[in-house]
Amino acid sequence: MNRKTRKLTCIVTGRSLVLSKDYYQSKLDKIGGDEDVLHSTYICKEAKDLIKKGYDVDKTRDLLGIDVTDLGEVDNSVVEAVQNESRIRYRNIPRFNINNYTSAKTDPDVLKFLKKVLNR
Repeated sequence: MNRKTRKLTCIVTGRSLVLSKDYYQSKLDKIGGDEDVLHSTYICKEAKDLIKKGYDVDKTRDLLGIDVTDLGEVDNSVVEAVQNESRIRYRNIPRFNINNYTSAKTDPDVLKFLKKVLNR
């Protein structure tokens, strides 16, 4: 019996994706036709986006809330391939610096209010 759908499991998150036969075939053609390679290197979109931003596998799993008890190690060459295929290069995570958005000076009215509330 021929199946109309195929299933891929993400090596980072363990989430399964059910694909139509045609889409599965297009994914298979993209990597050269080797099903073992496809199954051992498939990474879902959510995980791939985070890896492209520079997060490692452990941080990606943590950010996505993944239970790692049933998941194995991910080969670094797969992670590097995802990072290298990205057209956007991200640097220095985290990029948010609180000091760029706040000021050390306090408004005089706020200072008066704080002194009043804190009884100073």
